[in-house]
Amino acid sequence: MPSKGYSVGESVMVKWPGSALWYPAVIMSIEDDEYKVRFEEGTEDEVTAESIRSAASFRRRSQSKSPSRRRSRSRSPARSPSRQRVSRSPGRKTPAKKQTIISQSKSETKVQLTPTRSKRLLATRSTTEVHTYTTRSSTKLGHQILEPVVDIKTGKVPKTVHYEFGGPFGAFFIMVSLPLFIYYLYFTCSKEECSLQLWPAHTCDWRDYFDLEAALLFLGWMGLQAFFYLLPIGSVVKGLPLRNGQRLDYKLNGFFSFILTLILFGGLLYKKYPVAMVYDKFLPLLTTAFIFSIVLSIFLYIKARRAPGHALAPSGNSGNFLYDFFMGHELNPRIGNFDFKVFCELRPGLIGWVMIDLAFVVKVWTDFPENPPWALLLVTFFQMLYVADSLLFEHAILSTMDIIHDGFGFMLVFGDLVWVPFTYTLQARYLADRPSLAVMPDYCLVIVLAFGLIGYYIFRASNSQKNAFRENPYASQFASANVLITASGKRLLVSGWWGWVRHPNYLGDILLALSWSMCCGFGSIIPYFYPIYMLVLLVHRERRDSDHCRQKYGNVWNKYCAQVPYRIIPYVY
Repeated sequence: MPSKGYSVGESVMVKWPGSALWYPAVIMSIEDDEYKVRFEEGTEDEVTAESIRSAASFRRRSQSKSPSRRRSRSRSPARSPSRQRVSRSPGRKTPAKKQTIISQSKSETKVQLTPTRSKRLLATRSTTEVHTYTTRSSTKLGHQILEPVVDIKTGKVPKTVHYEFGGPFGAFFIMVSLPLFIYYLYFTCSKEECSLQLWPAHTCDWRDYFDLEAALLFLGWMGLQAFFYLLPIGSVVKGLPLRNGQRLDYKLNGFFSFILTLILFGGLLYKKYPVAMVYDKFLPLLTTAFIFSIVLSIFLYIKARRAPGHALAPSGNSGNFLYDFFMGHELNPRIGNFDFKVFCELRPGLIGWVMIDLAFVVKVWTDFPENPPWALLLVTFFQMLYVADSLLFEHAILSTMDIIHDGFGFMLVFGDLVWVPFTYTLQARYLADRPSLAVMPDYCLVIVLAFGLIGYYIFRASNSQKNAFRENPYASQFASANVLITASGKRLLVSGWWGWVRHPNYLGDILLALSWSMCCGFGSIIPYFYPIYMLVLLVHRERRDSDHCRQKYGNVWNKYCAQVPYRIIPYVY
């Protein structure tokens, strides 16, 4: 057991974060149970007492006379360092592609490797995947991108023991209430009236809810986006390590698909194709999307029943059919290289959202060519900017909770294909239904534009800072940043936007949502449904994420929360 009686200036042996190797270091300062140390090559880090041992006791262990023990230490991949020092003999250059050479005498270990060589080694005596890197000094200069250390586990995913959303009963309630709510939203905010009503006027003729032309239009849309997704264009990147250590390949060409779709829309408009039919068939398109989401969810659940145990979702493996169907039983359902979750997350729903907005603009401008719908154009601009941003930074979704934690079941399928395109277009539909309504003077729209751009700036700047830190926390831009280090070696940023509030990107999201609704004026509360919903959603997601981080990082997360007390809105929440 490590001694607790360490002092500043003492020479000790420190376990390199994320590895099984120990290196000489000097204690620089002590604060509570954390020690700031400096390794021989100059790297400084913060570690806990469990990662420190006295130099004397370590030497006694390293001088063991057991041949088998020495051989095990010198050859076992499990002992390869997570990040290794560069050691070169005087007057001799190390070849650029030279393999790592580990030799050990009775008293010391010498390591040689090239700074440009990085190998992932799989532990043979533990279940930890160890990544080797160059020195931290090289990483700080941006020469190396860090990958996370992940626990490799084989076998079936354990049963889900913690229910979310109220368990099976809550899942059933959501699956029934959300579709009804979307229809309620459609009828309570109609051309005639847009106000809260207990029982809004609605049609009872099934032909108003479904027609073949709308069904074919929706299926054609899904097929078109699938075709764009499969085109051999765009970058292919690795996702985060899965439970078994595997990293899936993801094709990222969402922005390319978006541009192609806009060009196709412009071509249809040029050829005078009646794109405004989307406005006329909004209700049957909604019904078709709902039916399609049910069919796809059933298919995904059946497919998941035949998936290997390690491929199941940790949040949707309860054994209860209803709950697993809702949460998603399989984590990353695929057929070949076609990933259903990533495809649906950013393609048909998000791009379809913009296409519906544009169809509304065409409808209004065609009917009232002398009266440009400035408010509708501003809403469409905001939402097109938001979608383009999501697709341009498509790689960021690979580290979200939706991808790495949640299974792909009814919850995400319905959200992606029905909820997003048919509720997020509420403001545009409200303005399209009232083309002659002057919601506010035109000069007020300039103020709304500025408000929305501020929200977008906060959203984009904070997300960019987060993504840059995840890719390389040792980059020069974070040289003076305040950072907390967890027991696993993960670094938490406590500077910039992320030292202001815990989720500045959520704050930007809420400001953006509010600006969209402000374009509709203040004549009805219904167009403000989206920012209200986003506030509730993001508060719930923040709570869920906080609980997950507290379980994962323990006291370090509590320390972060103490340093950054506000969750989303400074001085409010």
